[in-house]
Order: sequence, then structure tokens, then C-alpha cells
Amino acid sequence: MALQPYLLNEMQKIAEQQPLSAHTPGHKNGLFLPTQLKELWGEQFAAYDFTELPNLDNLHFSEGCLAQSQQQVADFFGAAHSYYLVNGTTAGLQAAIMASCYQQEVFVPRHVHRSIYHSLILAQAKPIYLPVSIDDETSLPLGLDPVVLDEYIQRYPQCKRLIMVHPTYQGLTWQNKACFTLAKEHQLTIIVDEAHGSHLHFNHNLPPSALELGGDLVVQSWHKTLPVLTQGSVLHVSKNYQGPNLAPYLSLLQTTSPSYLLMASLEVGGIEMMENGESTIETSLYNIIYLHQQIYQSLENIYLLWQPDWQQDPFKLYLYSQVLNGAELEKQLREQFAIYPEMHDNNGCLIMLPLNLTNDYVEQLLQALTVIDQQIANLEPVAYLPNFYTASLPKEVVPLSKAFYAAKKTILWQEAAGRVAGQFILRYPPGIPMLVPGELIEPELLTAWVNAGGDLNEKLLVLVKGV
Repeated sequence: MALQPYLLNEMQKIAEQQPLSAHTPGHKNGLFLPTQLKELWGEQFAAYDFTELPNLDNLHFSEGCLAQSQQQVADFFGAAHSYYLVNGTTAGLQAAIMASCYQQEVFVPRHVHRSIYHSLILAQAKPIYLPVSIDDETSLPLGLDPVVLDEYIQRYPQCKRLIMVHPTYQGLTWQNKACFTLAKEHQLTIIVDEAHGSHLHFNHNLPPSALELGGDLVVQSWHKTLPVLTQGSVLHVSKNYQGPNLAPYLSLLQTTSPSYLLMASLEVGGIEMMENGESTIETSLYNIIYLHQQIYQSLENIYLLWQPDWQQDPFKLYLYSQVLNGAELEKQLREQFAIYPEMHDNNGCLIMLPLNLTNDYVEQLLQALTVIDQQIANLEPVAYLPNFYTASLPKEVVPLSKAFYAAKKTILWQEAAGRVAGQFILRYPPGIPMLVPGELIEPELLTAWVNAGGDLNEKLLVLVKGV
């Protein structure tokens, strides 16, 4: 059966009537737009910026075109249910963790995004933190070692929930497959942050997707890699999931005024990938091979981080140099060539390649890298700075949820050793905390922060008051 844009079709039917808007939003189908937006964007987009009109269904109680649209996604992914998210992946993670982990223990690897800690607070969950492996040369988090996971499963047999990151921000899936297998053998419910892996399902030459590996609740940021507007994400519920219904939690967390432009972009962006994703990615993979070859053969001072045993996503290009730190490399790309990388850390910068990678895109990127490579040929090596990650587990003094709501006080960073953090201590991006509220600020952590380029001078830090 052919894929159908159920929602977009209904939106188009209304738009073709050229209706007189007597409802929200206030721009009235584009009649009352700011002049600057009209000049830059035109007016046509606003004619589709609808609210919950007859036949357009309701995201919170979908029974019509939205229900059909979401079920079409679920069928393609092999899920029981798929839900459109208009509050980003954060809302999906919050709903998944609140539904499956309310006041329950859950295994949490320490390279998760801060939105997962926020979700744990909302769920009043009891995290059991798992140390993750850090690469010695780059100090990037590789992920969860199955040996470590097995050790913790044996130590905490009552814990039946696990959060996984698949892939990491840098595109690593490392030993995740073994971890999924181990978790399913022990009947753990697996909640997956697959924010950066929405595209993995569409081509078998990529690392396997979380649903394929046995994830129960999988949240994807479609807007990060698929042709979808920013904030557009999807929550998949696998056919094996046996926990509470997710719908009430999503209704609690998501706006009651969802953007129909955003939902339509999820629908047609999904259809585009379902129809053409496999061939689009296949063509791009040939261009990525060429790009890798040119970087290896033509550049002398800029390197590509690629380790086959890390099971990397090829659409993530992590570049580094021994004579430029990550911030400087990102600055050169941005200021000289208007190339805006996704992020940089102390040692490298991350480029997210488009799924429809063209020859022109590759050549433009290679030209920029070649010029920079020549410009930095005579520079002296820069000092190595570790990134803001740690393999050790901090000591919890106050449980996360209690610490978040506790009274706070503010002091200087220099005075923080031996005190209890009242805030997340992290660098953003990638938003992975070194320390979360309620954990002890050891002197070694302050040293690690400084060694990684963090500044303590006259900086303020929030503490839990009274401990």
C-alpha cells in the first residue's frame, strides 16, 4: 500500500478553501504577519499554520488523520505505536522515563544527556549510575561496556530498567549491541535516547537501530538528521513493551497548541525517508568513502577520527588537529568559509553530514579543509586538553530529586571542594554532566575541570544548602 500524507492532505483541503480565520493563531492565515517576515519568508507558509480545526485531528486524542499518520510510521519501523513529538526528544524521554521508571530503580550510564537527568527528577526515579569507557587518546565517551553492565545486573538484580544512548553525540555505537542482548536476557526494559540515530533504520550498511536491537521505548530526534523542522521528534513503543500506556504522559508534557507545520514536516519528512531513504543513503555512503580517502591522502595537519571497532555512524565527521584545538578549527571553518560545524570540544570539531551528501557539498568542504590545512602547516603543536568527561562515578550525598528541590546557596568555585553540588556541572554542547545535583564536589573534580579548560576564577557555583 502506498504511503499517504494523511495530515497534509487534510491541511491542503482547508487551505484551498481560502478560509476566513475566526480562530487562533493571531496572524489569521497570514493576513496579519510582521512586514519583515512577509519580505523574507513570504505569506504562503502561514496559510498552513492551523490549529485543531475539524478534520485536522488532535495530537492529544488522535483518532483521524494524525492517528493514521503516526500508525503509518509505526508500521514502517515495526513498532506497536509511534508518537509525534512537538516538544523535541526531551518530551519523549520524559514521558518514557516517567511511564516506565516512576519511583523505580534504573540503570543510567554516565554519558547521558542532561535531559535524561531532568526526566529522572520528574519520575522520582532512583538512578543506579554506570561508569562508561573513555577513549584514552581523545577522552571521548565510547559507551557502556557489557562487562560493566553484567557486573551491575548481578549486583542489583532487583533493577529491571536500563537507559541506553545509541549512538553517542559523536556517532559511536561501540558495544551497544552486546549490551542490548545482555539486557534482554535479563528482561530489562530498555529506554533509548536515539536522538542522533533517526536515520539508522533506513539502510543496512549503517549501525543497527535501537528498535532492531530490542529497545522498548525509543526516542528519536528526526530533526537532527532527517528532513524535518527543528523540534520534530518521534517516540516509538516496541511491540515487546509491557509497561504503562505512554499517551497520558505525552499529553501531560506536550503543548496543547502543537504546530501543524511541525507535524506536517514530520509526516512528509518521514514519507520521504520511507520511500527514498535507503537509496539516498546508499549514494551518500559512496561520497563519504571518497571524502574519507581525500582527507587521509591530501591533508597533513587535519585528521579524521575513524575507528572501525567503534561502530561509528559515517554521517558524523569528527575532525581534529595537533596544531589547532577544537575551538580554533571550528572558528576557521566558520569565519573563513561560513561552514558551521555541529559542535566542538577541546580537541576536535564535529560535522554532521547531510543524508543526501552531494559531490558539491563534499568538494566545498574539502576545499575549505585544504586551505586551512595549508595555513596551519608551520604552527607548533598545541597542548592536549582532556574533554569534560569522566570515567569515575561521583559520590552521591543527596538523592538527585531531593537535591534538585532543596534550598540552595551560591559560592565561588574556588571554595566548592568538599561541598554538595546544587546544579549540573557540564559543558554545553554536548550537555553531558560531570556532576549532577546532590553529588560531592571532590578536589579531583575541580582539578579535572581546570585541566579540561574550565575557569574557576570568580565563577559562581550553586550548592545544596545545609550539607
